[in-house]
Formats: sequence, C-alpha cells, structure tokens
Amino acid sequence: MSRNLAIVLGVLVAATAIVAGVLLLRNGDETDVAAPTTTVVVAPPTTSESGSTTTADVSATTTTPPPAVGDYTPVFEAAGCEFDVVTDLDFRCGFLVVPENRSAPDNGREVRLHVAIFESPNPDAPDDPIVYLDGGPGGESLEPLQFTLGTVWDGFLENRDMIFFDQRGVGLSTPSLECTETRQLTFDLLDDDLPAEEYVARELQALTECRERLDGDGIDVTQYNSASNAADVADLRIALELDEWNVLGISYGTRLAETVMRDHPAGIRSVVLDSTYTPDVDLIASAPANFSRALDVFFAGCETDTACSEAYPDLEQRLFDLVARLDADPITAPVRDVFTNERYDAVFDGQTLLGVVFQGLYSEQVIPVLPQLVDELERGETTTLVLLATNNLANGAFFSYGMNLSVQCNEEVPFTDESEVAAAATAEPRLEEFFATASNIGVPVYDMCDLWQAGTGAPVENEPVTSDLPTLVMSGEYDPITPPAWGERASATLSNATYVEFPGVGHGASLSGDCPLSVATAFFDDPAAPVDTSCIAEMGGPSFVVPGGEVPSVVLVPFEDSIFGTTVTGVVPEGWEKVGPGAWTRGATGLDQTAVVQQVAPGTADPEVLIGLFSTQLGFEDPPESGGTIETGGRVWTLYRGVIDGFAADVALGTGTSDTGIVVLVSSAAERDELYETVMLPALDAFATG
Repeated sequence: MSRNLAIVLGVLVAATAIVAGVLLLRNGDETDVAAPTTTVVVAPPTTSESGSTTTADVSATTTTPPPAVGDYTPVFEAAGCEFDVVTDLDFRCGFLVVPENRSAPDNGREVRLHVAIFESPNPDAPDDPIVYLDGGPGGESLEPLQFTLGTVWDGFLENRDMIFFDQRGVGLSTPSLECTETRQLTFDLLDDDLPAEEYVARELQALTECRERLDGDGIDVTQYNSASNAADVADLRIALELDEWNVLGISYGTRLAETVMRDHPAGIRSVVLDSTYTPDVDLIASAPANFSRALDVFFAGCETDTACSEAYPDLEQRLFDLVARLDADPITAPVRDVFTNERYDAVFDGQTLLGVVFQGLYSEQVIPVLPQLVDELERGETTTLVLLATNNLANGAFFSYGMNLSVQCNEEVPFTDESEVAAAATAEPRLEEFFATASNIGVPVYDMCDLWQAGTGAPVENEPVTSDLPTLVMSGEYDPITPPAWGERASATLSNATYVEFPGVGHGASLSGDCPLSVATAFFDDPAAPVDTSCIAEMGGPSFVVPGGEVPSVVLVPFEDSIFGTTVTGVVPEGWEKVGPGAWTRGATGLDQTAVVQQVAPGTADPEVLIGLFSTQLGFEDPPESGGTIETGGRVWTLYRGVIDGFAADVALGTGTSDTGIVVLVSSAAERDELYETVMLPALDAFATG
C-alpha cells in the first residue's frame, strides 16, 4: 500500500465499511452506497514519497489576480438533483452558471455549479439560510449527502434551510478537475512495497496524464482557487435572490469563508469558522509540529484516563515501536472498495500506520479506538486497521485532486519555503520520514506544483483577514491539521469574533457532539447574543475503548417504515440510530459495525437467487452458508451466515404471499450468538408488511 499522507482539509463523510454494504439493500441497486455510522476524513488518493520531477506541456499564467466582477449576470437554472438521497425533507436543485474567468467573461468558458437547497422541517424557519462551504480543497458536498444528511446535518437543518453546492472543479459541478488517474493509481499500488522515489514518480506520471487531459479539454486551472470560489459564493446568493444568509465553513471551507468575508461581505448575516485554516498560516511547514502536538494530546489523554492507561500502558512507546517494526517488516491485509466490493491485498508499513492514526485523530468517533488499534496490531490482529483503511479508500471517491492542487499550488505553496518545509520535518524526528516523503504536504508537493502550473495568487492570499462580521470560531483539542492556535490566530483579526475550543474532539468540532452543535446553532439563531459555552463543562476526554466491556443490553421497541412503497413494521433495539430506510446501527464506538436491516423486496423470489445477489452486494468474503429454515411471523425464513471484513453477517429471507422479507444482522464474532437471540430472532417474529 502506498505510504501516503492523505491530508484533506475537509468534513468527514464516508461510510464505515460493512454498514455501507448492508444499506445497499435499500433499493436493490448493487452500485448504490449508504449511510455511515462514523465520520471519516475525505482523503485524496496521494502517495507519499519524494522523487523525480515531471513537467506537463501546459500553459499557465504566473500571476492570478483576484477576479473582478465583469459584464456578466450570474444565473441560477432550476434542474433535477444529480445525486441520490433518501429524506423526508423538501429540497430542490439547480445550477449556478458563471464565467470560468471573470476577467474574460466573454470567452465562452463557463462553470456550472450544482446546488441543492434543503428546507428545514421548521415551518417558521427564518429567511436567512445556512450556506455550507466544504473542505479539501476539492471535497464534494452533494453526493456525500446520501451518507450525511440525516446523521451529520440534521441538527443544523432543525431550524434553518441549508444550501449545499459542489465548488468549481468538484463533484457534480462542471467542468470537473477530478483526477481519475490518481484514484486508479491508489488501487494499483495497494499491494506494492515500492521504493520511495518510485511512489512519487508513479504519482507524477498519473498527474501528468490528468493535467494533459484537462488542458486538452480547454480547462484553465489557474481559475480554480479561493478567490474565484469566493466570487461564486457571492454570485450564488445574488442568483438565489437572498437578502441575507449565514456562512458555515469547515476546514478549507474556513479559508474560503474568510475569502468571502474579505472580498464579498455583502449579505452575510453571520459566520461560523470551524477548524480554521486562515490564509496567513503556513500549512505545509507547520504540518509536522501540528501532528506532533495532536499525538501528544492523544497520548496524554489515554495516560490520564485510568481505564485507558491500565489497558494500554506506555502507548507512545508502543506506537512508535510498532511503526519501526512495520517499516522493517510490512504486513499484508485485505481491504475493500465499498463501492464495487472488490477486494485487494494491501501492504501496510509503519508510515502507513502513522497515516491511519493521523486520519483517525480527525474524528471524535475514531479517536477512542486508536489505542485498541495499536494493541491489536502488536498481536497481529488487523480488524480495526482494515476498517479504517477501507474507509480512507472510500473517501477518495469524493475528492477532486485536480481542484486541490489548483488551490494549494496557487495560494499556499508559492508562499512557502522548500528548505523550511524540509527543516520542519527534521525538527520532528519521530515523524521525519512521514513528512519528508509526503507528496501533498511535504517537500514533494513542490514537484506536484511544478507540474500542475496553477499560477500564483495575489499577495493578499497570504495575509490575515480582517472583518467586523459576527463570527464564531470553533476548534477541537485533538485536531491534527488545523490546531486550536490557528483558531485563536484568526479570531485576533476578526473584531466581532468569539473563539471556543472543545475538549476531546478533533477536526470539524461543530459536527462532533451535542455541545458543539448547540453552540453553533445558537449562534446562528442570535449572532449578537453572548455565546453560551456552559455545556463544555459536561464534555470530557474521549471514551477510550478498553477490553472486557459488556455487550450493551437490548430493549426492543416497535418501528414502522416505508420500503418501496410497502409499509414494514417490526421491532428494533431501542437507542440504535436509524441511518436509512429500514436500517439501524448501534454505533457504540466509531467503528462499531453492529447493524440490523429490515426491508422488503416486491414479489416472491428464490432465496438462492437473492442470496447470490446479496453476497456480491454485501461483500461476503466467501459465499454464505445455508443455516436451514425457520417458520415464524407468518413466513418461512431461509437462513444464511457469512463473514464480511471479519464480522459475522446473518441473513434471513422470508417469503410471503406477495413479497420477500429481508433481515440482516451484522455483529462481531464475540457478540453474534447473543445478538442473534436478542435481536435477529425477535425481528423475524415481529416482521410484517402491508
């Protein structure tokens, strides 16, 4: 597996490995994906080693000034939504149409930004919605909504409409700067243990192919940066005929939000900057120290937690001993593409492990299992590693690497010093190799930018932003990429800002629990009121997972749902989270794969035919074994048992008079027998349609 440092300044969106497959059952489409139980950082498919430089034969300007408003009118064209999402909310979609280059609006080149507007269930929702600015740069907003709408954004939607859009060069907006070449390279290199130089050489080759393809399509990559992005945001408000709106930026979205505040402040009622990446910081040279700081917070958090320190003593030493061991003798473990269910053997060395830990520190749901990850790997167990790596692979599907380079190579890299970047890695000996060879945030990024030729941003792109707009600045204690100090730094030049740090959480604080969410939504409700942070006193450190925990008790409650127009009733465990039609997950930890799905397929079908379909859809490691039949609840249920990514999966197919019931239980091997008795069998007995 390529030893990549997959850093993206964005919101965590991908589904956990098994639950994503289970929820495919919602519509029977083998290519569909489903809602997550955990949040995992969107990761670019990059490799991490340094190597040779390749230059594409492309033209580029050397300076890109901030785009000026030209003789054009931004247009919003109503259109169908080009993404899948299951929700009871009312929503509509369309495209914002603006020039690619606002300095030359008559050259015929346009960008079309796909936009979705979701209405709050609150009938008295105010007329000032929230517009969300995604991270990355290059992170998609719209297609991940099938995972995140009900699990991530419901708190913000409770009282306000929300506007989501894919930024220029990203996702469902056109033209797209997605580099499918590097995405494929990620999978091609999973089972390779190549020398560092060859990793980067291979990536440079893939990027060259991507760059030349975009150039052949007539795309001017120098127009895909924060200044152009910010002008798009301003035009969107005008095209939607909104007098005011509220801006929510997370990670790179905060840099974009600050650019909007600087260049286009009109119509902004309030701003939330979450996990702040302000223009005047040095992202690349600061990265080693920022990761090191977060690791120290993590080690201290476990040490001061009695249960964690007793279960995992000397965690820091054990992690870096494990890194050294894996560098000397890498291991191979299976990972899966959750979108195709294709399996790959992946090579993991110590630097890959550090990348997995880095990604894990983004999420308050994953942080608690990181000590367990170290303990498992010491014993040769790879279950947690495989789940995290599979998630990280999935996230690459929601990322435009070309847009990432166009932004960073225009407005970040030109204002950094290569020797300082190298020295910053050397200054962190335990992380030196990791950062010295990181292709998108270490010294190799200079080769990438030499190839990409994205132009050079104006000097203002390296200066702090000043504004008197009402602003809430939020940071997470464990954040490995945008540390709390950056939030404080941004607040210092925003005269009407309130800064809040939240303990025990990582990147994307506003999405990390009830307290941060309540602080953010209360601010949007009344930006002029003093910010009430009293709930922070109830927050603590992470609830680290330790061995020997008891299986949570199960209390069943009735449910009613509509599947394919058919009403399904039955029972589910109380407190499990609904993540899709007929689908619930327990979510006891960030990697808890325990889930139950209760759905129905129209008509009657041969169970052997259906189980063949589900075997592909759910990603069984081997064909599931037949477990006989039972008759209960007025149906004859054919039972199957298999394994998905090391977890037990029980499937029951119940033939009725006019339809086929489907019940799936996913659980750990240790809990399988108890959950089969307390969840699966009662679900079969209570299952009914009509």
